[in-house]
Amino acid sequence: MAQDPCLGILLPDDGPDDYEWYTVSGEGSELPRIAVGKIPSDGHHALTALLALGAVERLAPAGEALVGESGARAVVWACTSASFIGGFDWSREQRDALERRLGVPVTSTALAFLEALGALGHDRVDLLSPYPDDVTLRLVSFLREGGVSVVDDKALDCPYAADSNRADLRGEVRRFCARYPDTSRPLLVPDTAINSLHLREVLVREAGREMLTANQVTLWAGLKRLAWSSRPVSLLGRLADR
Repeated sequence: MAQDPCLGILLPDDGPDDYEWYTVSGEGSELPRIAVGKIPSDGHHALTALLALGAVERLAPAGEALVGESGARAVVWACTSASFIGGFDWSREQRDALERRLGVPVTSTALAFLEALGALGHDRVDLLSPYPDDVTLRLVSFLREGGVSVVDDKALDCPYAADSNRADLRGEVRRFCARYPDTSRPLLVPDTAINSLHLREVLVREAGREMLTANQVTLWAGLKRLAWSSRPVSLLGRLADR
């Protein structure tokens, strides 16, 4: 087993070759080694598909390999939709069951969003959702159960993760903020299929407000559980010192 600090990322295997989780570990000394465990997925943003994707029995074997073979000391289930789709209690039960199976700290992207909002002191947000309407409504409900109200939202109706990945994120953020110009609330952009880490600073300038993306909160929550003290501001923004 490798002894250097390692963050395990459980990831649906529907991402493209340039998916940023495959390269983010090469960011130099600011980040630990990152190992990716792939979960079989067709990338479909349908309720039944997402519930099946988030089943603990489906996630646990890859998580156990991350811990036992790659030496991961903390693991994040890096899929927003398949970590909120069953509701707030379902999400926490998913995390707790994985922690029992893996024996290391575990969280998920959906829970990381709530944790990050709490750390920044926000309980009202706007939402730019790549998902279809029915999945977006599940996310709004999940956030509400977690104590966060969604004020303005837009669903981009991407049927598959690959569609989210191809979306013109910068343009969508610009159009959303032109329609909803109130800058007092952060803008949430879920879906880990969207490469957003290296766009974060550009997107914040485009939006003129705080933004939280799926991969940003996933990385932050994983580093916290790894007790990793060096957190790059360029990737994490204000979360870097939270």
